[in-house]
Amino acid sequence: MSMRARVGYQTLWLTWVLLASPCRGESLAVEGAHGLRATLDAASGRYQVRSREFGWAFAGTLAAPVSELSVHEGRDRLGLYRELRFRWQRPLAREGRIRTYADQPIVLFSETSETAISDPSAFRFPRFTEFPRDLRGFSYQNRAFAPPSFTLEENATPWLLFDARAHAAVISPAANFMLTSMQGDGKAEISSGLNAGIASLPAGFKHQTLIAFGAQINTAWEIWGRGLLALEGARRPANDADAGLRYLGYWTDNGASYYYNYDRQRGYAGTLQGLVERYRAEGIPIRYLQLDSWWYYKTLTDPSGQAGTPKTPDLPLGEWNRYGGLFKYEAHPAVFPDGLAAFQSRIGLPLIVHNRWIDPASPYHQRYHITGLAAIDPAWWQEIMGYIASAHVVTYEQDWMNVIYEHSPALGTTPGTGEAFTDGMARAAEQRGISLQYSMALPRQFLQGTRYENLTSARVSGDRFERSKWDAFLYTSRLASALGIWPWSDVFMSAETDNLLLATLSAGPVGIGDPIGAEDRASLLRAVRADGVIIKPDTPLVPIDAMYITDAAQSDEPMIACAHTDHGELRTSYVFSYPRTAQRVWASFTLAQVGVSRDAYVYDTRTGSARRLAAGLPFTFRLAPGATAYFVVVPVARSGIALIGDRNKFVPDGRKRIATLGDEPERLIARVRFAAQERSVHLFGYATRAPLVTAGKGTTGMVIFDQVSGRFDVEVFPDPGELGESPGGDPVREAIVSLRSRSSALVSSTTH
Repeated sequence: MSMRARVGYQTLWLTWVLLASPCRGESLAVEGAHGLRATLDAASGRYQVRSREFGWAFAGTLAAPVSELSVHEGRDRLGLYRELRFRWQRPLAREGRIRTYADQPIVLFSETSETAISDPSAFRFPRFTEFPRDLRGFSYQNRAFAPPSFTLEENATPWLLFDARAHAAVISPAANFMLTSMQGDGKAEISSGLNAGIASLPAGFKHQTLIAFGAQINTAWEIWGRGLLALEGARRPANDADAGLRYLGYWTDNGASYYYNYDRQRGYAGTLQGLVERYRAEGIPIRYLQLDSWWYYKTLTDPSGQAGTPKTPDLPLGEWNRYGGLFKYEAHPAVFPDGLAAFQSRIGLPLIVHNRWIDPASPYHQRYHITGLAAIDPAWWQEIMGYIASAHVVTYEQDWMNVIYEHSPALGTTPGTGEAFTDGMARAAEQRGISLQYSMALPRQFLQGTRYENLTSARVSGDRFERSKWDAFLYTSRLASALGIWPWSDVFMSAETDNLLLATLSAGPVGIGDPIGAEDRASLLRAVRADGVIIKPDTPLVPIDAMYITDAAQSDEPMIACAHTDHGELRTSYVFSYPRTAQRVWASFTLAQVGVSRDAYVYDTRTGSARRLAAGLPFTFRLAPGATAYFVVVPVARSGIALIGDRNKFVPDGRKRIATLGDEPERLIARVRFAAQERSVHLFGYATRAPLVTAGKGTTGMVIFDQVSGRFDVEVFPDPGELGESPGGDPVREAIVSLRSRSSALVSSTTH
């Protein structure tokens, strides 16, 4: 928005606030950013949202005339707005608002009941019955891990609507996530309403729905997510906010080697202690240990009430070796004879711990308020968080989120009950400095997570990460990351290079589950520094816009996904691709499709070669069945140099290695970060001439330059002084390196 327009908008806003004299009429309109216009006709109750930019219009009818129609202006957490405000009655009195924003292509609908409602099915606003009929649809299924769907699922999922040009809108509930549902099929109806089964709503109940528009699909996702977060007033965690995000870890969940399994000679505690000691001796820098459901007391009853069997029949048949609901959230003595805190003290690593649903037979039901399988009593959450905090637990993983919701009907039918479950969890954890991870979450629980600053990560694919789960992992990473939740792939083995690469590119946790003796140190050190800090992108790996269009058409094109790191105006894109058929296939992308806006070098990590690509031209490559491709796309700086980064890392210029990168007219200035135990780093990149490399801090070795390819390599050594790296306080050292184009260096020396 121009300065003149902004000043005019602010003047209008002040005028409305000071004079308090809203205009009234039979048909009124408000306009917002990017040519969005909302109109409402008082006599017919017909409302419309039109995007002049896309030529789209969405319209519906309230089925009743409206009264007190007026225009108001103000400011909320999303910014300056203009809104249509009105009342209507059918069958009960309600107030409605349609709000547009000066700076964001967002429309916010709200509906407030002025009296108690006994038939919440009538609470459905907006309800569009007129809209473009050629739009494709995408949403998330009402199942564990919120798997993607190219149909419009009726649950509390965002609906993505897009056309062949990748113009897009995302519509979703913006409040009451545990009670709401998108409704319709995208052909005859698009509406936002409430769950079936809600008996009544109190007077003053308010529901909101947000629509975000974007010129590209991923842009629309980002605008939508930022809008929801702003409405909640939430700050989201950085991708190194807790130990699980910051460091390499070891996991014992389903698919890992020590999931309900251990060395019979050592016992469970001894097996894990031996693993930690071996890794330390080998220089494998795991920095936390995850304990799955095997460590606490459980029943033999599954969520539906059916009797089960021991989890691993050939192990001792104690209460820990069961696959039912939680009985008591304490370490079983058969697993940790001296207790959880004593075990943690011996291994010297922080813990991430798992929990599941509360079994109906648990004595917790006699002491706390529990509905179905869910604790809604703050005192229960205080008890269990206090227990794990005493054992240096840094993250609490709430698993079986879908089962808890589905088997606790009040969470989805009684206002405030669903929030009591998730609020109680978050508050008790936050008071003790514990972060949260959701697992098996439904789409609504991802949306609910926008309320909690200590929800740092969520599982986005099924147990045991593998190739068959990659598509779902990438598409559901889009949901999580739009909401500021870092995606977690789940456990894999260290020698599985592509799984390790994808987990690293997720910008979320990286965790392995190898048996003792099978660990691959060399592979792991491609993902992390020697101190275990993950070198990752700024943004998670998600499908490029074109994938939505081709997958909606079921064309089986190769998947192309990208993540980014932004060093000022220099954006590096990390592009991963794989075929989804049994034939050799061609694939291509342009720089714009992967978020790079200037000429760039496309570095093929498989062949070690690079090609300079002009903006607008396609980069084409071939994929064999079962193969993968990984490219690092680095823009050419103003000096003509493209610095790829650390030649030994998956993410060569991630911020934990290249802390900053300054793009000056004649040179690049890189602040290179080292773990305290790292002696040197080998940087490489491309230029038309060998660059002049000097160090303002630390030292550099000889520049090696290949005249044919334009590749340069240089070894960089850190300054001996140590710094504390935020937020973990890890000791690091740095070098500051200048890379100057040879032609500018000659000009400079001649001038002086």
